[in-house]
Amino acid sequence: MTQTVEIRRLEDLDCAAQTVGLPVGPRTGRSKAKKEWYVLLGFLKATIPQNMFELPITVRNGAPPDEPDFVMARCDATVGLFEITEATVKADQKERTSFERSTTKNNLIGKAGGRFAGGASRPELAWAKDIVDAIRRKRGKAIFKDSSAAGHLVVYPNSNASILLFDEDDERRAVDELREEIAKHATTLSNTANGCLVHVLGKRFLCFDALGEMRVSMLG
Repeated sequence: MTQTVEIRRLEDLDCAAQTVGLPVGPRTGRSKAKKEWYVLLGFLKATIPQNMFELPITVRNGAPPDEPDFVMARCDATVGLFEITEATVKADQKERTSFERSTTKNNLIGKAGGRFAGGASRPELAWAKDIVDAIRRKRGKAIFKDSSAAGHLVVYPNSNASILLFDEDDERRAVDELREEIAKHATTLSNTANGCLVHVLGKRFLCFDALGEMRVSMLG
């Protein structure tokens, strides 16, 4: 189902969340579309106050496979294309779903097949590598194809690695690891993105234009 929201001021994001049926709800039974809306609206909440996007705007679901997840318009002209993707691995996701269904309160990370069963060994590096892998997985998708409108790939880490970033300092170290990991593959990633801007929406920080100058700001 196609949904459209209009944003004339920052406060309209709260109304937009209600319009698309947020909050997301538990993992079991949650829809992919709701999760994508949740991430997009969180990204806009972080970027609109920084004047990254000029208001008013409307945002609607894209029509795959020719369009990415969301299309932004202003004065009836398309001004932005958005794709939402998760930085994770299947084992972590399977484990987290298992934990949610479990009646046990003290579920330990790695207990049900996810990563870090032997302890938290450099989760910052795993976090960074998950993000780079998430970018690579979008190779050939609509968001990386030539377009007159600006493309934005919004990556959100959602894994055992992200759980193990307990505080602001942990996530800052993870961002440093991300810079290094991107630098190792800079040419390949740039060619893959084809001019699309890549952003990382973490728990505490937003990395805007991660493949370029990467501006890091704290989430409110």
